[in-house]
Amino acid sequence: MRLFITGGGTAGHIYPAIAIAQEIEKIIDCEIFYVGISGLLEEKIAVREGYTFLGIESKPLILKPCVKAVKNIKAVLRGIKKSKKLIDKYKPDAVISTGGYVAGPICQAAKSRKVPVYIHESNAHYGITTRIIDRFSKITFYPFRDDYEKLKKKSNKVYGGIPIRADFLDRANEEENLVLSFGGSGGQKSINEAVAEIFNNEENLNYKWIHITGLDWKKEFGDAVSNIPDYAEVYEYRHDIYEIMKRAKVVIAGCGAQGLTEIAAMKKAAILIPKSYVKENHQYYNALKYKEAGAAEMITEDELNGEKLLNMTDDLIQDDTKRLIMSENIAQFFDPDSAKNIAKHIVGDLMEK
Repeated sequence: MRLFITGGGTAGHIYPAIAIAQEIEKIIDCEIFYVGISGLLEEKIAVREGYTFLGIESKPLILKPCVKAVKNIKAVLRGIKKSKKLIDKYKPDAVISTGGYVAGPICQAAKSRKVPVYIHESNAHYGITTRIIDRFSKITFYPFRDDYEKLKKKSNKVYGGIPIRADFLDRANEEENLVLSFGGSGGQKSINEAVAEIFNNEENLNYKWIHITGLDWKKEFGDAVSNIPDYAEVYEYRHDIYEIMKRAKVVIAGCGAQGLTEIAAMKKAAILIPKSYVKENHQYYNALKYKEAGAAEMITEDELNGEKLLNMTDDLIQDDTKRLIMSENIAQFFDPDSAKNIAKHIVGDLMEK
């Protein structure tokens, strides 16, 4: 069996694809290629994980008329053309997508070549690309059990949870007096600004603080902080973020579904800060599920500043009971068999052909 997997732009799209691929390889002998945009994070991660990478072109779809929208559509069309050539050359038995605008061209090409498409969505609200592909996917795996009743098209839906890297599974909790903050693989401007304010104003804290700026914000964060205080460490990106997370008492994070699930897998008390500018405002709805379940605290970006973030962090660090309750409540958002079950459904469906 030969498969194409795709998903890109952020780690939240890439790692679920890798996790599903790895579980499929445990079930059946197969050859898997990763399709993405050359030079972006998906290529780096796919190659590191041992997959042959096939590059295509794509851009985000823009619904309002403008020059950029036309340019992006042309890029998508070029991506579809290249994707058809890849399908004709490698003849995959299926395409498996975990989202991001890169998925559009390869899945549209698969449809035109009558290659079955399977998609997984991590967010409570589907993005534009996922909504388009969902119209013709054989199975669309949705992330939260209580989403089913809200879905318009139910015939192709199967609960999938959110697959994460095995590195976050069954890890010994070595908690220490540490705060971890990050805004996703690319980073988040609002979190960086609030943490920079804290680092500039607080010379001493009675706990350690590790901050990950994200790939897009390293220089800006460095420019914003005059001197990194002794209690803090700053990194641009950490592939082994699980090693830091297992030590943290409190995690401050953006609200990409992948990062949230990783926090849930490690049962960490969290302060969640959803990005306000993402399409469909899906990060807000992701975070709201956790807040309403008593699994995390949430600050919207319009309320966020260094003083408020520090006060909430201090309160959570000092309140052992509150952290324990959050830890117990957040566990419900993690399904350890997610990748395995998705892989079984896909392989089973393909074997019925």
